[in-house]
Formats: sequence, C-alpha cells, structure tokens
Amino acid sequence: MTHTKLAIAACSIVLLAACDSTITGNEGNLTFSYDADDDVFDFNKPIAIGAKLNLKVAESGTNLPVDLADATSSDESVLAVDSFAGDMFTLEGMGDGNVLISVETDDGVTDSVNMNARAPEVLILSHTCGTDGGAYLVGDKVYVPFDMEMSNGQAVIGYGYYPISISDETLLTRDVEHNGQQFIRYDVLGAGTVTLSSDIDDTTLELTLAEEASIDGVDQPIAFVLEDIDVGDTNPFYVLPTIGGTTVCQATAEMSVASDTPTICDVRTIGSEVAAGDAKYEQGWFEIEGLAEGTCQYTVTYPNGTSGAGTSAQFEYTIQP
Repeated sequence: MTHTKLAIAACSIVLLAACDSTITGNEGNLTFSYDADDDVFDFNKPIAIGAKLNLKVAESGTNLPVDLADATSSDESVLAVDSFAGDMFTLEGMGDGNVLISVETDDGVTDSVNMNARAPEVLILSHTCGTDGGAYLVGDKVYVPFDMEMSNGQAVIGYGYYPISISDETLLTRDVEHNGQQFIRYDVLGAGTVTLSSDIDDTTLELTLAEEASIDGVDQPIAFVLEDIDVGDTNPFYVLPTIGGTTVCQATAEMSVASDTPTICDVRTIGSEVAAGDAKYEQGWFEIEGLAEGTCQYTVTYPNGTSGAGTSAQFEYTIQP
C-alpha cells in the first residue's frame, strides 16, 4: 500500500495556523488585528450577533504593542466593547449594523476602525479527518471545525456563538469551558449516533460514537513529506483507526508502530506537537527515518481494538537513495 502525501497542503496548514487579519486605523496611527482562519485579507468581516472577537492594537510602522486607556463603540446596540486591557480589547456582536470603534493609548495616541455585526445565514460543519471521517471514541474530547457565512459567501467571525442543536445530549455535550473561533469542543459520553443540526440553516453533521474496543481497521497513514524520504531523512506521519470503514477522528486510542524492515527504515511514535491547523487535534503521530534505499515496511497496531484482540495493518513507503 502507498501513502498519501501532504506537500503543499501541509505548508498551507502551517501557514494558516499563524495568520492575522490586520488593518491600519483611520488616522494611520495604530494597527488593529485579530486571529483569522479564513479570508485573512478581508479585515472587515462581520462579527456574528451573539459572538465575541478579540482585537490587538499596535503602533503603526514599528508594530510595537500599546497600552490602551480607552476603547469605545459609536453604537453599543450593534457592537459593544466587552472589555479592554493591555494591547487587547474585546467586541461583542449585539445587533445588525456598522459602527466606529475608537481607541486611545496611555500615551494619548488615538485611532479608530470601522466594524460591523451581522446575523450569520449559513453554518458549515465538518470532521477534522476528512469526508470519510465521522467516528469518535467514548471518553475523548473532540473538536468539530465550523464556519459561519452570509448567504453570499462572506465569512462571519467570532467565538462563543454556536447555533447548533445536539440530537442526544446523553451521548455528546458541548464543553462550555472552550470558546474557539475555528473549532467547537465536545465531550463524548457514550456510544451511539448523534447528529449536530444548525439552528440557522439545514446543515447537519453525523457523529458515530464508539468504544475503543470497536476499532477494527487502520486508515491509510498521512505523510507530511514535501518530495520523498531519502536515506538520512526523517519525516512525520499520522495514522487513525477505523470502525466499520469509518475513520475515527482525533482518536486517543493506544497505538504502536514497528518497522518490519529495520535495515531499511526506523519507525517510531512521536508527540503531536508537529501538527498545526486542523491536524493539530489528530493523534497517532509517528516518524519514519530512512536508513537505506529500498521499500520500508512497517506495522501499525491498536492493541485494544477488535474487542481487545488487537487490530493491525502493514504499510510501506519507498526510501530513496
């Protein structure tokens, strides 16, 4: 079997994880920025009514952080200043409209930025491990990617507003301690099937919830390889188990890897700190080190799968000279 490569995609994931939307204020004295995962170059995306957004303020040119003395909204019924401290202030979407947000630093420098709030019309839900994913393990905390949009495709931003109903909260509940802008975190409480349904459109997402013992297969490992693995190279991979042919996303199941061709390659598990973007919540990370030219064969095992009998699969990767 061959591996799927993440080349340009992997670079994009890493790049995306560290992006801000930034704009210079109306007076040109200060810059305003916030974490962004879509339409990075469009600063004036609307904040969802009911959501919050954290913005940082810095000096124009030097990009040095400032200390805010004040932050105000021209219309608190549209966007309210929830709080400010240091170089950051938080806005909360209250109603439909456009406002002017004005700030002043401890040094008396002033500036302003135009912002707006809207009620999102479209909700997008997905699985971190792709369209073939959808299974999750009981006892795990899982992250579901989401996006909000207007009907014309314009992104709507903010955190803390999640217009989603859960079909069975005895099996799955939202972790209210987590307020993300890209992901919603859930606790998997029991086995079964749960549907997430949007409260603003007809979007749904089905989750299969199962015990670790239900694992009965191993998905094709994902290789973070830009070109090839040459002799002397070491590259990260991650792998996920399957249940009934469905990929188990973010599985924290016990896993081991072993090289079946130790003269060709060394294969060992690693931590998930190499991950970014959607992949940062996936588990099952390992790396392959090329020792000699040839076909590297290795086995991935989930010892608690198949009702405790264990589930294994062998894969291979070509080591180039």
